[in-house]
Amino acid sequence: MHPAAPVVPDLSVLQPLPPQMRLEGLRAEIAAARIVDCGMVHERVLRAADGQTPLPSDLPNGVVRAGLCPMPVRRQRLACSHTTARVRMIEAVRALQDVDDPAAATLQDRLGELDARIGRIDHARGDAELAHALACRDGDAATRDDAAAQIARTGQQFTRALAELDVLRSDLLAAMDRQLAKTIAAGGVSSPEISPSV
Repeated sequence: MHPAAPVVPDLSVLQPLPPQMRLEGLRAEIAAARIVDCGMVHERVLRAADGQTPLPSDLPNGVVRAGLCPMPVRRQRLACSHTTARVRMIEAVRALQDVDDPAAATLQDRLGELDARIGRIDHARGDAELAHALACRDGDAATRDDAAAQIARTGQQFTRALAELDVLRSDLLAAMDRQLAKTIAAGGVSSPEISPSV
């Protein structure tokens, strides 16, 4: 007996959400997302009981990292380097571009630059954490101290980037609110639970 073939739904019958509803939904998701300064804990190298010796690994760099936060956590955090939450901000900027919002181009530039900077900081932190762990293992005090200073610098850079991200989110939400208010003024209907603050 052969298993039944899977039923594949016909997605061509689905209609996209009206722009106003899409913007309202994105606004709610972005407003609810959190900005958490986690210190890029996923880049941390796990250590043995002595607190210095890195745990060995068969991976090419020979160490074990703390690893990424679970996906449900990352979906809610705008600041994570490996998040999907900032994708909602990108979608919101595109929605603003679709209605020729004057703030869209500036928001897109700021978001692109900040997203790239968070990625660079994350990579620099990973490199510094690895250098620190290997220097501890090898007894190289000078490299260890340099790497520790780089870890501290990347932490400060990340904290500054998160402050900018918070301002950017506020500016994006304000642009979305202005656009939603225009739609309502033109006779559109807004969902009562997601009414923009004007």
